[in-house]
Amino acid sequence: MRLPRFSFARHRLALALPFALALTLIAVPAAAGPSPTPTPSLTQAQQAAAAAKIDAQNAKDAANNADSALALARSALAAANAHLAQINTQISALNVTIAADTATLHTVNAELAADRGHLSAYLRQSYENGGSQAMLAYIISANTIAAAIQRDVQVNEISSASQQLVARIGVEEQKATSTLAHHTAALAQLAAEEEQSRTEQAIIKVQTQTLLQADITAHAHVSQAQKALAAAVAALAAARARDAIYQPVPGPLFTVDTNLTTPSGETAASLDQFLNGSPLAGLGASFIKAESTYHVSARYFVAHAILESGWGSSWIATNKHNLFGFGANDANPNGDAMTFTSFDACIQYVAQFIEVNYLTLGGQFYHGPTLRGMNVDYASDPNWAEKIASIADTIPPLAVP
Repeated sequence: MRLPRFSFARHRLALALPFALALTLIAVPAAAGPSPTPTPSLTQAQQAAAAAKIDAQNAKDAANNADSALALARSALAAANAHLAQINTQISALNVTIAADTATLHTVNAELAADRGHLSAYLRQSYENGGSQAMLAYIISANTIAAAIQRDVQVNEISSASQQLVARIGVEEQKATSTLAHHTAALAQLAAEEEQSRTEQAIIKVQTQTLLQADITAHAHVSQAQKALAAAVAALAAARARDAIYQPVPGPLFTVDTNLTTPSGETAASLDQFLNGSPLAGLGASFIKAESTYHVSARYFVAHAILESGWGSSWIATNKHNLFGFGANDANPNGDAMTFTSFDACIQYVAQFIEVNYLTLGGQFYHGPTLRGMNVDYASDPNWAEKIASIADTIPPLAVP
């Protein structure tokens, strides 16, 4: 006697049908059989990942070098800008100094011209008054010797002061002229240095722009290399998954690690009772036949059919007797799915295909006799195995005597 797991077992079909249909819509299986695009072996994937890692490191090193070169160029440009700014400050200061020197020279020249005029007028007046004789008469006409001496001193002081004044102003003129010439020469030298600095600044700007573009390109290469590395790592993980063998894990529950080649313990009658009321009703004997002939667990196979066909109600099941979406492609599932003469023919054909290719050591897609192993190549949905296991686990096991 069967012991149903849930008190609402009679309503299981009505409750599970919409859920299974929804699962069918989001989990169209990949076309059974070899992939049309060659996939890399584990060794090739490892080599590709190693090469991608080296390329990524080389790109990163090149980007670091580009960063360093750009930083040096920017530092040199900053130094050139600072030097040019310093020269411009010095030129501005010299322009102010030269303007002051020029004003001073003009003032000294004016004073010298005036003093020379005064001296000329004094000499002219002296000449007109009798020259040296008049000076002598002026001294002699003194009432006393002391007065005469005093007048002689006055005459000599006037003559000496005039000459000294002219001489002093002449020296100042020469000094002002020399200072102006020195500052003008310094300004010319600074102007030449400014031109050289501007040329150097322009060259460094061009080099900096070139290095900036190279730096941008280097970082773009880093991004590309990192993407390539991520793709290579993903390909390596996929290759490892393809090469992995998932061993069965025994236990009381039906899981993704249950051995699919182990007899389920079900009977045609127990399965018919479970499938009663659905389009799959009466197929218990077909599933048990597949289990005994091809060693494909009936609990798994019934769950597979329920998921892929929506309890036998899908378009492919109804029109092509295809309960497993066998041959269907994600792009055109209805058109690509194989057509069978009956549900039983479909069950036997697919069971044999799965046994040979997925559940037998050496099979084309063998990764262990489990749903986890089948999911590597059978379906495009990564959760396909979990969905099958969750449905299979609801199929009531036979009562233990």
